[in-house]
Amino acid sequence: MDDREAVRRQLGRDPRPFTVAARCPFGLPSVIENERSRSMPTTFWLTCPHLDVEIARVEAAGGVRQAQEEVGERAVEEIHAEHLERFGVRVAGVRGGGYIKCLHAFTALHLSGAVSNPVAEWTLERVEEAYPEEECCVRDENVG
Repeated sequence: MDDREAVRRQLGRDPRPFTVAARCPFGLPSVIENERSRSMPTTFWLTCPHLDVEIARVEAAGGVRQAQEEVGERAVEEIHAEHLERFGVRVAGVRGGGYIKCLHAFTALHLSGAVSNPVAEWTLERVEEAYPEEECCVRDENVG
């Protein structure tokens, strides 16, 4: 399966133009870097369905608030400043003033290798299993 087809299956729709920023242990895209456009302001996008569900579980358990409290406003603002300097925009999924809105965005940024950050580290420490151990969830015909 080529990368475009893998991402189409992961997202359940045709993706906008992208490059692969990180791969899962099975060799398929897990994070993409979107082509810059006003209609897609998110620079890095987590595409792995398994990791997406794991992070959503952390968020649903109050993870955004907990991460904000534990990582701190100053560290979050430093991440935004570095992202702004490198990519011309702040990290996606954020409110102004150094706040976290979306753990997925910080994790995608981290996994891409673009900006390592403590928000993603905090998040990844709390997921039960970042990637499936046995086989890739995208190869399952029920995905997408």
